[in-house]
Amino acid sequence: MISNIYNPEYDDEQLAAENDIYRLIESPDLCGIILVTEAFINPTHRRQISQLMNYRSDIPQIAVGSYFEGFELEHCIPLNTADSDDIADLTEHLITVHGFTEIDLLTGFESYSVSHLRIDGYRSALEKHGIPFDEDRVIFGDFWMPSGEKLAKAYISGERPMPQAVICANDYMAYGILDVFAEQGISVPGDITVVGYEFVRERHMHTPVLTTFQRSREALGRIAAEMLLNKVSSGEFGVLVPPRGKVICGDSCTCGIRPADLNAELSAARTKAFYEFLHLYNQLEQRLTEAHSMRDFCGKFVGSEYLLRNISGAELCLYRNWHNGAADDSMMNCYTLYNESLNGQSRNISRLELSALTERSGAPAVYYCSPLFFGDRPMGFVVTRYEIPETYDHIFRSWMKSVSNALEILRMKNDIKYLMECCNISEYQDTVTGLLNRKGFSHELHILIRKAVKRQPVFCLLLQTAIDRDNLSLKNKTKEIAIQQEISAALQVVAPSFICARLEPNIYAVAGLYTDEDMELLLRERVTALVLNNEKYIDLFGMDSFCISAVCTEYSSSTELMNIAEKELMVQADILRDSHLNTHYRQLISARNRLYSGREAPFTVEAICRQYLISAGHFRKIYKETFGIAYHQDIIRMRMMKMIWLLISTDLDISVIAERCGYDDYGYCLRLFRQFTGHTPNKYRKL
Repeated sequence: MISNIYNPEYDDEQLAAENDIYRLIESPDLCGIILVTEAFINPTHRRQISQLMNYRSDIPQIAVGSYFEGFELEHCIPLNTADSDDIADLTEHLITVHGFTEIDLLTGFESYSVSHLRIDGYRSALEKHGIPFDEDRVIFGDFWMPSGEKLAKAYISGERPMPQAVICANDYMAYGILDVFAEQGISVPGDITVVGYEFVRERHMHTPVLTTFQRSREALGRIAAEMLLNKVSSGEFGVLVPPRGKVICGDSCTCGIRPADLNAELSAARTKAFYEFLHLYNQLEQRLTEAHSMRDFCGKFVGSEYLLRNISGAELCLYRNWHNGAADDSMMNCYTLYNESLNGQSRNISRLELSALTERSGAPAVYYCSPLFFGDRPMGFVVTRYEIPETYDHIFRSWMKSVSNALEILRMKNDIKYLMECCNISEYQDTVTGLLNRKGFSHELHILIRKAVKRQPVFCLLLQTAIDRDNLSLKNKTKEIAIQQEISAALQVVAPSFICARLEPNIYAVAGLYTDEDMELLLRERVTALVLNNEKYIDLFGMDSFCISAVCTEYSSSTELMNIAEKELMVQADILRDSHLNTHYRQLISARNRLYSGREAPFTVEAICRQYLISAGHFRKIYKETFGIAYHQDIIRMRMMKMIWLLISTDLDISVIAERCGYDDYGYCLRLFRQFTGHTPNKYRKL
C-alpha cells in the first residue's frame, strides 16, 4: 500500500515532499497496481498520479472507485460498486418498507459523474413504483456537511417544502441535516425521515443514529485483487459483477438500529478513544528528541508498539545522506523498528527494491509505505506491516509527524555539534573572526598582568554592538556575520599592538599595559570611529545600538579586570536604553542615523523640522537632551570621526581626506580637527 498521509486540497507545492512517496510506483518489484481513485482530492495530484500510472504500462492496473476529473488513465480498467443500483435499493427501502412517495435527493457536485449516477438510481426506483420523477426534488450539494446544513435550514424556513424523506448521497451531508434538525427541535423520523449513503463509522456522534447504506467495499477489494491475480497468471482479468450493498438501519427511520450494530460501532469508538488516550499521554515523542544517533533513535521505539494498533513490524527507510540538503534518493538506509532484538539494525537497499522490505511467510500481510518529510524536503518513508485487515488513522498521522520532527531535531543536533567542533578547533580562538575568544583573552590578559612592572596599570576596553537586538533571529544572519568579521578586522587596525578578542557574538575587547595618559581616550575615540564608519552596521542596527566601556588601573587578576569592565559596560548600556524614553526619540534617532549613514549631505535643522512638524528651537533642545550634543556639533563630530577613521585605515593625503569629509577649506578642517582631538592630523596618524 503506497499512500501519502494527509492528501488535503492544498497547493501542489505544499504536497510535493509528501507525494514523493508515489514514485515507488516505479518499482520493478510490482506485478500490478490497484488505484483507489476516491483517495485523491487535488485535481493536479490526479494528473501526477495518472502520469506515474501511464508510465507503468508494463503491468496490469485496476482503478477502483468513482471516476473524477483530472484522471487520465490510459491502461486502467475501471472497477466500482454500482452507485445507481445502491441508491435504487435505498430508495426502494423507503418506498416499500415505509410507504413514502415524497422523497428528496441531496446528491454531490453537479459536475461529478458519480452525482448523476446516484440520481439515475433514485429515478429508476421511483419509476419502478409509478412515482413521477421531479427534478425539483433533486438538490446538488458538496458531499460535505455544510450542504446538508443548508438544506435543513431551507426546510425549516419554508424555502423548500419538507418531504416525507430525504436521501443524502453520502453520510456527511446527512449528518449536517441531523445536526441542524436536532438544534431546531425537528423530530426525526417523526417529522421527516433522513437516510445516508456510505456507512461512515461516525453514526454514534449524531442524533438520531442514521439509517444508511453500506456499499460492499470489502467485496470490491476482494474482486479487484482476484482480477489482478487472474491477469498476472492467465492474461485475463475475468468478468466483473459489481457487488451489491445493503441498508444499515438506524433510528433516523422507524426501522430502528439493531443492538448488535450499535454495540459494534460503540466498541470501535471506544477502541479509537483508548488509542487516542494512549497517544496523548505517551512519552515517545520526547524520547525520540533525546536521541543522539540513529541506533539510539531506533532504540527509543522499543516498548511503544501499542501506539500503532495491530502493527506487526516496521522499517524506517531513509534516503542516503537524508540529513544533507541534497539527499541521494536512489539508495536507502533501512532501520528495523519494533523488534527488541533487532531494533536499530540497518541495511542498504535500492529505493525501488520493495521486495527487500517484505517477508516470505505463510500468513498474508499488508505493507504500508508512508512518507517521511520535513517542510519541502523528503526524507524517506516508513513501512509498517499488518497481518490482519487494518488501516492507519489520524493517530498514525500524528505518530508520523513525531518521527519526522524528531529526525529533523537529530539532524540539527549533528549540525550544531559539527559547528561547535569547528568553533572549538582552537581552544583560544574565535573561528568566525580570527580573534581570541573569552578563554583566550583571559589567558593572554593573565600573562600581561604578570609581565607588568610593579604598579603599572592595565586597561581594558569593551565594545558591545547590536544592543537589544534579537540574537536568535535568522533574519539578516549572513549580514551580521559579515559585520562581525569587519569590526574584528578593524579592531586589529585600530589596536595592532594590543590584545583583541571577541568575548561573545556582540562583545569585543581590547586590552594592554597603560603607557600613556591619552591611551584610553584615544582607543575609545578610534573604536567609536570604526563602528560609525561601518555603513553596513549603521544601516542594520543604527546609532543607538552600541556602547563602550573602559577601565584602567592596577589589577591582581584577569578575572577581576574583566568583571569590572563588564559591569561598567552594563551601566553604559542602561544609559543608552534610558535615552529611548524621550517622546520624540524615534524621529530623533532616525535623523541621527541618516546623518551618520554617510550617503548624503547632512540635512539642515529646518529641513528636519519640516519633515517631523516640530519647531527648530524645540528640535535643538530635545536633540541635545537626548544625545548630549547639539545637532550642529554632531555634524562636526560625524565628519571628525570619518577623518579619524580615514587617517588610521588609509594612506590617503590629508587634503584628500579633508575633502572626503566635506571640507573645501583645508585650513578650517585642520583647526577643527585639532580642537576635536588635541592633535594635528599628521601627529594623530603617528600616535
